[in-house]
Amino acid sequence: MRVAAAILLAVAVAVPASANIVRDGSFELNDGTWELTEGWFLGDAGRGAQSGVNSLSTGCFGPEFSCFATQVLPTTIGQRYDLSFWLYADGLIGPEGFPVAQFDNGIQVMFGDALATAIYNFPTTNTSTDITAGGPSTQIIVRNLLATSASTILQLSGYHDPSGIFFDDVSVELAISQIPEPGTLSLIGMALGCLGLCRRRRARGD
Repeated sequence: MRVAAAILLAVAVAVPASANIVRDGSFELNDGTWELTEGWFLGDAGRGAQSGVNSLSTGCFGPEFSCFATQVLPTTIGQRYDLSFWLYADGLIGPEGFPVAQFDNGIQVMFGDALATAIYNFPTTNTSTDITAGGPSTQIIVRNLLATSASTILQLSGYHDPSGIFFDDVSVELAISQIPEPGTLSLIGMALGCLGLCRRRRARGD
């Protein structure tokens, strides 16, 4: 029975906890955890901010990806990760409620050497005739990105012409596909419990 309990404990400890490995993914701290090339801006009066008051906006004029925001993430070789972030693009809405200015834009996100996603001409969600009013952001999710190193560079790049595109709440967590479901652990526990019971009965029989 002790062996079964020890195995069950080992399994429980081995279950990975899903936690965001991106530091300052909401860009509230501005403590140097992100390495920013010239052309990125923090804040902008909350435009594009999904949480808090800051977002990260690109000031790189298109159509080339010439500015980058990077962070080195602690990863495990062979494990897969899910990436998510919130995106907002500038634009203007006319008095009749239709877009009158949809600016050219583009973003790319690299996870190590792999292109996680690329998005071009992301539509604005601004519902105002005032460009500074902003609008709701949209969540982008990319699943099952494979880590091939113990440290993986996450790189955001973007451009706009003539106005901005904004990132917020960047998150990288262990992929859902790699986290055992509670039901699986329960079945393991039941199996080990039955194993222990059988051993006790066998010992009594001896």
